[in-house]
Amino acid sequence: MLKKDQFYKDLLDGLSLFYESRFITDIRNTALKFPVSKLGNALNRRQTASKLWLLNTLFDCHGAALGRVHVLGGWYGVLAALFIHDSRFEIERITSFDLDPTCAPIANSLNSANVERGLFKPITADILDLQYVSNSVRIDTLSLTLKLPDILINTSCEHLDNFDDWYASLPNDTLLVLQSNDYFSEAEHVNSVPDLAAFKRQARLSTTLFEGALKFDKYTRFMLIGRK
Repeated sequence: MLKKDQFYKDLLDGLSLFYESRFITDIRNTALKFPVSKLGNALNRRQTASKLWLLNTLFDCHGAALGRVHVLGGWYGVLAALFIHDSRFEIERITSFDLDPTCAPIANSLNSANVERGLFKPITADILDLQYVSNSVRIDTLSLTLKLPDILINTSCEHLDNFDDWYASLPNDTLLVLQSNDYFSEAEHVNSVPDLAAFKRQARLSTTLFEGALKFDKYTRFMLIGRK
């Protein structure tokens, strides 16, 4: 093990004991097991602040009971881990979807404690392949059918070049948490929006529980919570 790796391992080991946090232990194990992953980006200050903003706002405007949660574009499962390790929330299960097949094993590792408790599952799938039919979500490419979620979260709307088709596929009255940003200089952000008003026009809600913006040094993140 490199000296740098040992340094961070010792640091996170100590923090996990101090805070009595299995989440920190799972972060440490994941960082050691997947050293070439972009885990640092997924847990950086802006990413974490955006997710904590989501958790706090959702609790304030919706409450503790989340039930079945689907996170679309869930990447390494950081948002799911933050939710499940937050004692304020009552969660039946979080399913995290991402198109990149390298994400699932990292998400499983980062959520090791939550997998053990049957609270977390990653699925490799294109979210455009999710078909919302009656009271279920069907993924024909995987021969898989799931129950409809009680809440659907997409914090990666800026990555969807076919956002309109995806949004149209969602059943009416679905409780949604959506985030986008104005970070146009990032090449992968093919659907960024200039301001909150543009985001509201793109994702028209029948009932809005929250709308707001969180400004960072490089960009502003926008969030909408409500029902389609």
